[in-house]
Amino acid sequence: MTTDSNAPASGIPRSSSSLRGHYAGFVTRLIAFAIDLFIIVTGQLLFVMFARLALDFFGLDQLARDVFDPTGAAESTFIFVFRWAVAIVSSSLVFAVYVVVFWLLAEKTLGQGLLGLRVVRTDGRHITLLPAVKRVLGYYLSFFALSLGFLWILIDDRRQGWHDKIADTVVVYDWDARIGWRLREWLARRQNQPPQ
Repeated sequence: MTTDSNAPASGIPRSSSSLRGHYAGFVTRLIAFAIDLFIIVTGQLLFVMFARLALDFFGLDQLARDVFDPTGAAESTFIFVFRWAVAIVSSSLVFAVYVVVFWLLAEKTLGQGLLGLRVVRTDGRHITLLPAVKRVLGYYLSFFALSLGFLWILIDDRRQGWHDKIADTVVVYDWDARIGWRLREWLARRQNQPPQ
């Protein structure tokens, strides 16, 4: 069975005058990813600040200093590496939970939603837990392969990265991209004016 590589995922209406249903490109997906990372990092910073304030409030300021302000020569290399390892692993888990929950609930993360993107299965069905987890694991594989899995989006006909291929998903534009009504009216007025 052969499929048209330019055809959209089934079940997604495609309009010839807009991008709805077309496969999302690399730059749009990269911007959505950056927005999601900003949201996650901001949330983590707010959590750390709240935890620090809570420890200070309950009189555990020495514990707060030991955990959040690692200064002094007494800190060993092991402690330094351990803190970074905990930070990286916990951030990776927060990212995984964030994207899986949003994909399952809305088929898009907040960043993808802001840019009008949606993650669906290649046959147009909604994404479920197993493909969502495969997709996240594919993110890590794509990243650790010198980001080649993400760059694959640039050369694939359906704009699939390795994580999409592993999870059998595609990212499509979910809403019509249109210019604002003020700009449309201004362009219409300019079009109807005689040349000077």
